[in-house]
Amino acid sequence: MHDSDERFPPPLCHPGTREVVVRRIIGWYLDESRRKKPIMWVYAPAGYGKTAVAGTVSEKLEALTVELGFCPVGATFFFWRTSQERNSPARFIITLAYQLVRSIPELQYPIDEVINADPMVLKKALEVQLRKLIVEPLRSLSNLDDIPNRLIIVDGIDECINSDRESRLEKKSAEDRETSQLRVLNLIQNLQSHHLPLSFLILSRPEAWIRRHLESRLFCDVMEPLDLYKVGDHMNDVKLFVRAELRRIAKDLCLESVDAEWPKEEALVRKSEGHMIYASTVIRHIDDPYGDPRKLLNDIIYNSSTRPDISSSTPFSSLHELYRQIMRSCPQRNRLVMIEVIEDVMAYQKRRTFVDEGFEEAFRALDSLSGRLPDCGLKALRPLHAVLRIGDWHEQDIGNLFIHATFVEFLHNPDLSEEYAVNPNEGEERTLSNVLDRMTSITMNTLGKELEDPGTRFAVQNWCTFWDTANSGPLVWWSPAAHLNMIKKIIELDLTACVLQSYFIHSRTRSRHSSMAPLFEVLRTGSSFFVESLDRSRGEDTLSVLRKARYHVLSSLDAAFIYFLQMTSLPSELSERTQVWIGRHCVKHLQEVTCNEADWKANKLVCALRNPGNQGTPFFDEMVKCLYDESWPREDQDKRRELLLYIDDAILKVGSEALLHCRNEFWYCTEGQDWKQRVLDRSKPLPKPTGSVMES
Repeated sequence: MHDSDERFPPPLCHPGTREVVVRRIIGWYLDESRRKKPIMWVYAPAGYGKTAVAGTVSEKLEALTVELGFCPVGATFFFWRTSQERNSPARFIITLAYQLVRSIPELQYPIDEVINADPMVLKKALEVQLRKLIVEPLRSLSNLDDIPNRLIIVDGIDECINSDRESRLEKKSAEDRETSQLRVLNLIQNLQSHHLPLSFLILSRPEAWIRRHLESRLFCDVMEPLDLYKVGDHMNDVKLFVRAELRRIAKDLCLESVDAEWPKEEALVRKSEGHMIYASTVIRHIDDPYGDPRKLLNDIIYNSSTRPDISSSTPFSSLHELYRQIMRSCPQRNRLVMIEVIEDVMAYQKRRTFVDEGFEEAFRALDSLSGRLPDCGLKALRPLHAVLRIGDWHEQDIGNLFIHATFVEFLHNPDLSEEYAVNPNEGEERTLSNVLDRMTSITMNTLGKELEDPGTRFAVQNWCTFWDTANSGPLVWWSPAAHLNMIKKIIELDLTACVLQSYFIHSRTRSRHSSMAPLFEVLRTGSSFFVESLDRSRGEDTLSVLRKARYHVLSSLDAAFIYFLQMTSLPSELSERTQVWIGRHCVKHLQEVTCNEADWKANKLVCALRNPGNQGTPFFDEMVKCLYDESWPREDQDKRRELLLYIDDAILKVGSEALLHCRNEFWYCTEGQDWKQRVLDRSKPLPKPTGSVMES
């Protein structure tokens, strides 16, 4: 949402700039003629201020609320590639629905009715959510024809880089990215096709697949395109911005002649070529309390490269040269560390899930993992304050460290960044290796104890997500020998202790991602999580390592869940939420065991469930309850029933009253008379349950 805390302060156009394009968009929205098209697509490359335009349009329209008698902004969604909440379409529809209720209060009742009747609608396909939470509630309103048109703003569709669907196979990130982005566009097209009182403002880069889709027959009659850079006087916008910012710097630093034009002010405006991102980056660079801003600006103007091979290669040649100058401003002795820290941060950003502490603690963890002195990483990045958010450390999120995507793209391209290029693959390999090395300190003797070292604590919280990135990403093909070496490191770990410690430390985390658990990725794909993508044709030595890895993973998971199963009381260190996840993960593991092992009845965990003792345990109830409740693929349903029948005597013997109710409910609703008869043959008739459960 445009006013969410995560985006505070929201990007807005500098006063007096982008006025022409903002007026054009607001005029399109307020146009009530039949000629108006319900969708406007505003496009421009990275760095042209699309997000600031979207925020300014939203702000100016909200200012018209009193005059219009209603709030014209119905909903907003700002995709952002480094935000796990905003880089996939998973929350797109429910976020729009929530905001539409705030804008159109009459929607509250019909949407509440839908959710109360079927709470699972919030987890259904986005197309179903669209129909159930927006289309049908709006069409149910008796006064629909009298409801004023609301604007829905969707910014940064090209920042939607993740699918909301999990894949057991190797991830195809580029294909997923295009599919996800086109899916969002199709949802918007679907919504507008119902002719509801809604207009849609879409802002994005003009990526080839986005442009092709929006110019297709599906959109051509309902979409008005607007090239951001062809509207307005961009050089004048930059001039206004530069004049105001230089005046502010002069005032803050108590320089003489605050209102006087700086000697290189016009040169800066010319070098920007109308790109606001260039001007704003220069301003951040010279706005340095430890340097002379006039000298820094003079260096920018006079030390720029004029090499034709670089300068003529891209529309952003001046910006890329500016980035090179900023990198060169770092002391020579720190440059290697600086590149290493940036690679570490990129590896961290890619798939980190559990981040309990803030900005400084994240850097301490990375420093610890890499063997650097405390705070060494932040100190190495300090000269990059023009392109990195490292001002107020207490208020920052390392996930939003890079101010703009153009700097990341610059670093990834050796032709542009030259000796300052970063290698994300090396960063991922190095970080994963350091994480696994740190895990060697975890044993059954350290279980449940506070982990004082930030690197070890981070490793326990994140090792699974880092491994998943490596196993499904470039490490496999970029360095198969390194990948095999990582698997050997896994084999050397006390993996049972690591698994258990993952749950104990998860209970203490305050992470906003606490709805997941550290082992989510492992249990999603089972033992193949570690070995699936290795080339099995590389000889007997490789096959031997794979066999050892599979056995080590499965036996370690068995031992970890048996450890919990044998607990006679619940430890205070395990939160209620974590207990639920332990039960669910146990079921995921049992699913792999029963479906992939011919002699699954001999499995140690299955035997422990079949013989829980005379009293039963809290985790016995939790694990078996999840066996009844968790969804299994249709083709695996018979295996689940076989497993439940195999441990049914134990359930009848030590199961709680609530567990027995789950048992009766499950079998009563099971399809197939043969299965019900087999249950009836071993117990009294099943009572009809009070509730209803639909078997997945």
